Amino acid sequence: MDSPDQDFLKDYKPLHVPHKYDAGASMQDNVIYALAQLEYATAPEVAAKLNDLEPQTDTATHLQQTREVLEGLFTKGLIKGNDAPDRQYNLSKILTPNSGKADTLF
Repeated sequence: MDSPDQDFLKDYKPLHVPHKYDAGASMQDNVIYALAQLEYATAPEVAAKLNDLEPQTDTATHLQQTREVLEGLFTKGLIKGNDAPDRQYNLSKILTPNSGKADTLF
C-alpha cells in the first residue's frame, strides 16, 4: 500500500528533460524536450516544434496535447509561466552560473 507521501512524490517529482526526441516516449517527455530546445515558448510554439520533429501527426493534435501537458505541469508548479493570455512557459533552468565564492567552513 502506498503512503500519501509516495503518491505526492509520484505526482510532483522533478522533471526529467530528455536528451533527444523519441517518438516512442510519452507525450509529456516530448513536450518537455521541445520546450527545453526553445527555452521560453507558448503552447503553439512548442506544438510547432513537435510538428517539425514528428510531421506525421496532425498539427491540431499536437497543439491540443501540448496545451494539456503544459497546463498540467504549470498547475502542479513543475514549470514556470507568465500570466499573459497566451502564456509563455519555461523550465526554470539556471543559465548563468553563480558568481562569488563560498565562505570557508572551518
